[in-house]
Amino acid sequence: MAAKPIKLKFNQRRLAGFSGNQLKLIAFFFMLCDHVGFMLIENGVLYGQNPIYWELALQTPEGQRWYLAARVLRFLGRLAFPLFAFLTVEGFQHTRNVRNYALRLAVFAAISEVPFDLAIKGVVWYPEYQNALITLLLGVISMYFVEKARKSPFLQVLAIGICCAAAYFLRCDYGPVGVLLISVLYLFRMDRNMQLIAGAVISAAESYIYCGVAALSYGLIWLYNGKRGDWALKYFFYFAYPAHLALFWALVYLANR
Repeated sequence: MAAKPIKLKFNQRRLAGFSGNQLKLIAFFFMLCDHVGFMLIENGVLYGQNPIYWELALQTPEGQRWYLAARVLRFLGRLAFPLFAFLTVEGFQHTRNVRNYALRLAVFAAISEVPFDLAIKGVVWYPEYQNALITLLLGVISMYFVEKARKSPFLQVLAIGICCAAAYFLRCDYGPVGVLLISVLYLFRMDRNMQLIAGAVISAAESYIYCGVAALSYGLIWLYNGKRGDWALKYFFYFAYPAHLALFWALVYLANR
């Protein structure tokens, strides 16, 4: 009698995916890569805020190596904002109080503005460029009015347009495209495939200078498991944003004294 063939048993558990908190940590890591490249290397080591020193540094082999490192880090940094935009949409859908959510963003956006201006320009107030939390706040405002006007596509488009215009005139980080991305991700929240496709297209267009690399972040979003996660990190990211900006400015300031 022939022996029965042995059937190998493989692990058939489905991929657990990333929780919301894990995606936030990943997004924060990519943001740190971007800020290290820009604030510490370009503005610090290469002294990019001074065109004369910048040109002199780039003419040296060591300067070229530092510049290459900065470019690699900034390419990685393009993956951060789409993740934060997606998580803002998730946060909006699951928050118990939209007004408190928006107020929290507004408070920390205000707290972050001085460290942001110091880190990018070395001045206490730089009205030509505002931090990314303001962009996320405008995205929340856009989603709020889109939801209120769900029976009127015209009013939805108008609300999105007004918030994008506000981002343009306020000169926020990622600008109108950032607000548009959040709004589109919210509009397609019920269709994950369309949400990923539309988001990837907008993100690729926004990061065209970086070869559209931001679209790669949607591979991570595709692995999102829909859960917040066990770690209590709700306020960590709000405090960590201005704190790391202040730290990076202090490091550059002390290094260039």
